[in-house]
Amino acid sequence: MTDAAPNGLPEEDIRAAMRAMSGYIDITPEDFREIYELAHEHAIKRLFAKMDVPHLMRRDLSALRPDQSLTEAAEQMALMHAHTLPVVDESGLVLGDVSEWNFLRGYGADTFFSLVFRLMAHDERFITYCERTTVAEVMTRPAVTLPEHGTFADIVSAFHRVEEKRLPVVDANNRIIGVVMRRDFLESFHWDQWL
Repeated sequence: MTDAAPNGLPEEDIRAAMRAMSGYIDITPEDFREIYELAHEHAIKRLFAKMDVPHLMRRDLSALRPDQSLTEAAEQMALMHAHTLPVVDESGLVLGDVSEWNFLRGYGADTFFSLVFRLMAHDERFITYCERTTVAEVMTRPAVTLPEHGTFADIVSAFHRVEEKRLPVVDANNRIIGVVMRRDFLESFHWDQWL
């Protein structure tokens, strides 16, 4: 069995890399491993340095109020081209979130097209439902949020837990201070530098 460092670099790979280098270097495999580990750590820090909440957060405080009707919420979400918005109280405390799914679920539909099929005849029942139902009645609780100083791992974990395209960023008191967009997060990878 070949010895490997905790990061998985086997001794045979170290020796192969040293043999492949042009010229002569006077270091041991242990020295080479240490250089590699330091270079690897530096590269990871450099590549992910700006992929944390403080760097990706937009100071977009657009949110829904719990007392808004679904009609008002739908208008606001449409104007913002938002699939999800947080629901906050008057002090900015994040209470939950409302997404397209909350509208669908409230009307017994599980996809947008199943809802369209039901509404093709301008269903009065749906209009009444939206006008009389408040955001508080349908929102998902608790909202998945990101901490103000969240890391790359926090962002990845949050986006894995929910389908939302934007996640509210909150301070230590759970008050909204911004939002991280899935699109911004993915664009921060700079794939052109990796390929």
